[in-house]
Amino acid sequence: MKRNYGRRFLRVLAVDLSTRGFGYAIFEGPDMLVDWGTKDIRVDKERITLRNIGDLLQRYEPSVLVVEDCAHVTARRTARIARLTEQMLAVARTHGVSGCSVPRAAVYRHFAENNARTKYEIAVALANGFPALALRLPPKRKPWQSEDPRTSIFDAAAFGITYLARRRSSAPRPKGGNTA
Repeated sequence: MKRNYGRRFLRVLAVDLSTRGFGYAIFEGPDMLVDWGTKDIRVDKERITLRNIGDLLQRYEPSVLVVEDCAHVTARRTARIARLTEQMLAVARTHGVSGCSVPRAAVYRHFAENNARTKYEIAVALANGFPALALRLPPKRKPWQSEDPRTSIFDAAAFGITYLARRRSSAPRPKGGNTA
């Protein structure tokens, strides 16, 4: 049963899958980051990921689960990840939570408006916008290095912020009168 404790903003759970598990970020509106973190999963990845997603859905009771759009033409995800993403959306539906897929290309377009064009620049922009994330900002990756597991937190946050911005821009505008 869905409870709404007088929330003023839409609560968003954004998730980014990685090779080591997943990162997540929970927002209440575009300016309030509620929680974030990573889940390190080494064995039985699909089952444990889905269980952890269910736990997050139950704990935070979001209105929407935001994930990467693995079906988008620019997506570079394996079939296993695409399948797991669809399973996560199905778990969300069983909890009464709607799901939304955001293409990574939309994330890059959104952040390019603020001159953040690389994954690292997007992470820095997010750390500047949400100072609590600054402590989790990984160092800039060298070409020969593997991606830092903390990067998935910033990728999840970027999906969430992009979803909220797209939602806000598509909201109907009031007709006539002062819109200030």
